[in-house]
Amino acid sequence: MSVVRLGYRLAAYLGSLVLLTGLYASLYSWGMATLEGDPRPWYQSFEVVVQSMTTTGYGQDAPWETLEMTALMVAIQLTGIAYIFVAVPLFVVPWLDRIVQATPPADVAELAGHVVIVGYTPLCKSLVDELESAGTEYVVLEPDEERAQSLHEDGLVVLHGDPAADATLENAQVGEALAVVVDASEGEHISAVIELAARTDGPRVLTLVADPSRARYLRYAGADEVISPKHRLGKALGDKVRPVVDTDLEGAIDLDGELQLREFPIEPDSPLHDRDLSAATRVEADGATVLGAWVRGDFLRSLPGEVHVDDNTTLLVAGTDGDFGPVVEATDSEGSPYRPLQEPVVVVGTGTVGSSAAGDLERAGIERTVLDRENGELVDAVGDVTTEEGLAAADVGAAGTVILALDDDETALLATLVARELNPDLEIFAAADVAANVHRLRDAGADYSLGLPNVAGRMLALRIFEREAMTFGDRIELRLVDVPNSAGKQLDSAAIRALTGCSVVALERDGELETAVGGRELSPGDRLLVAGTEDELEGFHAAFDSRPA
Repeated sequence: MSVVRLGYRLAAYLGSLVLLTGLYASLYSWGMATLEGDPRPWYQSFEVVVQSMTTTGYGQDAPWETLEMTALMVAIQLTGIAYIFVAVPLFVVPWLDRIVQATPPADVAELAGHVVIVGYTPLCKSLVDELESAGTEYVVLEPDEERAQSLHEDGLVVLHGDPAADATLENAQVGEALAVVVDASEGEHISAVIELAARTDGPRVLTLVADPSRARYLRYAGADEVISPKHRLGKALGDKVRPVVDTDLEGAIDLDGELQLREFPIEPDSPLHDRDLSAATRVEADGATVLGAWVRGDFLRSLPGEVHVDDNTTLLVAGTDGDFGPVVEATDSEGSPYRPLQEPVVVVGTGTVGSSAAGDLERAGIERTVLDRENGELVDAVGDVTTEEGLAAADVGAAGTVILALDDDETALLATLVARELNPDLEIFAAADVAANVHRLRDAGADYSLGLPNVAGRMLALRIFEREAMTFGDRIELRLVDVPNSAGKQLDSAAIRALTGCSVVALERDGELETAVGGRELSPGDRLLVAGTEDELEGFHAAFDSRPA
């Protein structure tokens, strides 16, 4: 509560209390003289009223002989109690909060190997989630005292001070940090970059920028790397169009069409949400196999514990109809069939996100049509993206995939509704500027939605920890293989995955496909259906002396 609002409340409270006490004192004085026949001077009347309202006693005047005086005293007593109870939540609690409320620390001398964040915007929230999931400590530098206090109250580790000042950087233990992230997405903190770069023995300085045209200034200032989340968001949407699974199986799993590949976005109310990604392996207990997960724009083959699950996480799962029940329950999603590449592809929007997505598709050799409200260098069709006529200009009704790369989330929401109405079979991928709109776009009909803040956090985590996601030169292949020397051995799917990276999807025995394979004993003639990249499959063949069936 602000000091001004508290002052207004206090003035109203005290004013009403003085007026009411004066009124009661006047009534008491009149009542004692008129009704009780025992007059009292004004100051004695005032004393009795105060004693009654504060419940400290009633003095020598109790008891009273008349009903009217008794009723007046009851009213005075109840009013006093009411005023006391009102004072506690309105004034006492806020005052105690202000007195005992902790302020941000003066320094973080105990930290080392941490990440220093200069400028905390929504783009950095996902990074903090990533760091907390990985068990990496961090500190936010905030020059505004009131905002620093607010972030501290929200549970963040915050230091108040000028990020470009030597004292602040020393208090943040910059020299001991793993990396420094400068969020310059709102055009600030260039002076902090200059100061940090001047510390030649300091950590790497990673800078976020919303407008790519400003990137060169930050590089000139000394940033080690300038990151444009909008470029990465567009590339991630383009990558999602490209197939991650090689579906040319040459009949390897054509066993009455039992096996399916489905994608399950993890919904906000699901048991897996806000957990670490490794928790998703529990869906495999009844036969389903998680082949990987889309995590904030990257496809991960493994499910590491240091990566957290949010709205931008989608599981790719193999199994039969009977296997998907636990997956539906765990993700709170019915899922949708995996469709590797649906052409033709339409990209809606030519901003940074749209142009990046279009360029990614072009480099992959995928033909695309670019639609925008106004004509331009990249534009193939012109139309209002929120109308049937506008989307029809790019023949969205006959398209296989549309990428909505718009600068305004409300426009993207309307375009999603119209596109879904035009083409129920269309695969819709949508970009969101605000993380909260990821779920809304999916509710509107988008098959896959990706938020800018989530992509920014993921990018920074990959750079800080120097991790790699699966490159799009790789594809997951499903192969049916003979394992000649394994008869009589117990199948340990977890050990196989740990050793080779391959997932055991199913066991084929006497022409029947069995997906609940954990702990099964292999018999002569059994074949395994395994999934992995080309390198992983070669490692599997070498480890188990297997060969394609």
